[in-house]
Amino acid sequence: MAHASKSIVINVTRDQLFDVIVDYQKYAEFLPEVKKVTVSGAPPDALVTYQIDIKAKTISYTVQMKAQRPGTVAWAMTKGEMMKENKGTWLLKEVPGGTEATYEIDLKLGALVPSFIEKALAEQSLPALLANFKARAEKLHPKAVA
Repeated sequence: MAHASKSIVINVTRDQLFDVIVDYQKYAEFLPEVKKVTVSGAPPDALVTYQIDIKAKTISYTVQMKAQRPGTVAWAMTKGEMMKENKGTWLLKEVPGGTEATYEIDLKLGALVPSFIEKALAEQSLPALLANFKARAEKLHPKAVA
């Protein structure tokens, strides 16, 4: 299983960032790899199915989301194509200038996929993912955090 973790400071309040993260239905608007999102139940604790594009192939997976305002959003995969496991958390911490968002993921792909490829996939996507969440949150909430 591959583990990856990365943090970024986003110039919005913790509540504002939490609201962006739990608005799962809107992910396709700002995450280019997300093609479709289906939400069952009421966010933030919802069952969410994503269709994502990875290397010219579209795969689908479903995760159970669990969120605790204002600081934690966690998920665990309930079913998926090409994946054995996908679980992780967002941890949100107030810091000078905004919110420090730490994204952690544990990813396990199919039996024929070497662990170094899993790790590369988990780590390579994090900088762009965090940059996209930062851009979305700061666009929706342009007033700088004091």
